[in-house]
Amino acid sequence: MKKLLLLSLMAISMASFAQQTPFERSNKKETTTYAEAIAFYEGLAKAFPQQAKLFTYGSTDFGKPLHLLVLSKKGIFDPSALRKSNKRIFLVNNGIHPGEPEGIDASMMLSRDLLKGNKLPEDVVICIIPVYNIDGSHNRSGTSRANQNGPVAYGFRGNSKNYDLNRDFIKTDSKNSQAFQQIFNTWQPEIFVDTHTSNGADYQYTMTLIPTQKDKLNPILSSYLTKTMVPDLYSQMKGKGYELILMSTLSTKRQMLE
Repeated sequence: MKKLLLLSLMAISMASFAQQTPFERSNKKETTTYAEAIAFYEGLAKAFPQQAKLFTYGSTDFGKPLHLLVLSKKGIFDPSALRKSNKRIFLVNNGIHPGEPEGIDASMMLSRDLLKGNKLPEDVVICIIPVYNIDGSHNRSGTSRANQNGPVAYGFRGNSKNYDLNRDFIKTDSKNSQAFQQIFNTWQPEIFVDTHTSNGADYQYTMTLIPTQKDKLNPILSSYLTKTMVPDLYSQMKGKGYELILMSTLSTKRQMLE
């Protein structure tokens, strides 16, 4: 009886979380704010406590911690235990430039749809940083990226100390970077994706891809990247009607084609 009641409560909780993102509610004209993003993920973690957990790490120059949503089909949220159980860890970083917010909105929709549809992968744990440059996400306007077609308002590239966090991963002048390194070193992802936008440039293709140069990798990883992972990404995206194009240096293009 208790088990049936628990299952019923879980079903009600899952059904009640039908929340749309600001992007969806505005017919693709608006992007979420930092407060909306965190509230959205808190709602997900509450509605799906067995498969979603929201962590906080360190602090940022803005005084807020970095959040990390972890999606785990088996309900394992300990990085060491995940590695021992032979699970792969996939980390997505959003909003390093808050004026490029597509990743922020897309990750919200992806996590919701995976949880509601019970579609989390068996052997991959998905980790999502909702907004990395919290500082810049609060500095919203519709004029700081003149060539960009929307959204109505978006964040600013620099953080509260006017650092470009995309250039601060190694030197770590910002607290944001310090908190990010806690996340990265704790979870040690096999795959890391940093979402960006083109700043208004008009590309023929909807999505561009910048993979690591193969000569910077261990030979085993290099072979996997060039012969398996990247070709598979191109093939699957083409099949979905959103063909990718490689956006990188000429030397990298030559390498990927070799």
